[in-house]
Amino acid sequence: MNYRLILSILIISLCSLPLFAEDWITIYNDDLSLIRSQFELELEKGNQKHNYDDITSRIMPASVIVKGDGLRIAEQNYEYDLAGKHQIMAKYLDQEVLAVMKDQSRLWGILKFFDGSNLGIIEDGSERLLVIDDDEVQWIQLASLPSNFYTKPTLAWNLIAPRTGSYPVMISYLSGGFSWDVTYNAVWDEEKLHLNSWVTINNRSGKAFADVNLKLIAGDVNQVRQKYNDVARYEMAVDSSAGGMTAPSFEEKAFHDFHMYTLDQKVSFANNQTKQLELYPTQDVTAESVYEFYTLTSGVNSVIKFVNTEDMGLGKPLPKGVFKIYKEDSDGNMEFIGEDRIDHTGRNEEISINTGKAFDLVANSQVRNQRTISQRASEREIHINLKNNSSESKSIDVVHRLSGNARIVQSERRYGLDTVKNTATFTVKMEPNTEYNFFFRERSEW
Repeated sequence: MNYRLILSILIISLCSLPLFAEDWITIYNDDLSLIRSQFELELEKGNQKHNYDDITSRIMPASVIVKGDGLRIAEQNYEYDLAGKHQIMAKYLDQEVLAVMKDQSRLWGILKFFDGSNLGIIEDGSERLLVIDDDEVQWIQLASLPSNFYTKPTLAWNLIAPRTGSYPVMISYLSGGFSWDVTYNAVWDEEKLHLNSWVTINNRSGKAFADVNLKLIAGDVNQVRQKYNDVARYEMAVDSSAGGMTAPSFEEKAFHDFHMYTLDQKVSFANNQTKQLELYPTQDVTAESVYEFYTLTSGVNSVIKFVNTEDMGLGKPLPKGVFKIYKEDSDGNMEFIGEDRIDHTGRNEEISINTGKAFDLVANSQVRNQRTISQRASEREIHINLKNNSSESKSIDVVHRLSGNARIVQSERRYGLDTVKNTATFTVKMEPNTEYNFFFRERSEW
């Protein structure tokens, strides 16, 4: 795990230890969260044991940091047994059990093994080992639940306290189970996108949180991939309670090489719950509709583009997510016209939303007259066929991706060259029900 980002938060948070219980959650992309909890422990002076089980089932035990007014943790064990017959029986070996058979006969003895299909018991007063088919056993009585059996994820601590009394404690750890993403809902009126955005947060951590301080980090934090126990997957339960609260809002600011979104109210998460919160208020963003055809592919893409600036109505860092585009039909009803995914996008960057293929626009491309002109160079012609079968004038951008060693040496049409994206764009304006053909020659040298 690359801890530089994580530790920058911890250094600040662990310096002060208030006396009341409180929780903080910072959720990153890619199934990662930082959880901090403060609470009090009543301890005796000296060495003692304490089990702390108010943790997630997706905790990464090696990431635990504990601070507490001179309190030392000499040893920490992460304990978690999924409750079940196999787990309990495995921890009850060499102890006395009572097995009641289906014929109601009873067998007292010492449990020597259990493999899921059979159990071995040495009968009281005998040295004989009886191997019994588990299907023949109606029930098994144990004296008590094994003392080392943990039905909840638990940190078993060996603590050293310098004095008797109350200790404020802060624990921080990394966990899986929390995730967040953004859905951008926009209504397109051919000039502006009426845009609102929702953060969807999923809690599959195995723990509920009440009244926590929430932060979201947008960006790709480097992680060293390891296998952690992922105890279960659950069905989604959507939280739709409003409770009369004023609408919570996020404050955005740059943090390290990422962007941080801090919620201005505390929030609660039930386990296995999906919660939605507004990221930004609704804004009107000036955009344009274009048609794009990429050579050597099929179909003409219907694209809505805008630049993420304040002048265009936005100018905010946009976390990665899905843009869903809607449009009113002639009856005034809202209809869905397509969606596209964007990556993390900063201010001043262009955003393109591909809503789908244009029905009435047809485009094809073919490679012709490909030839070698020397040992270090070759040429080919790209022939383009465009059709506008609609009743309106349309403008199509034909985009050709150039390899690093290629250039256009002849063209029937003028084009714009983007040296950053290494593309050539031919803009073709077409009248209704028309067809147009052109070609260009590309040379590759190496």
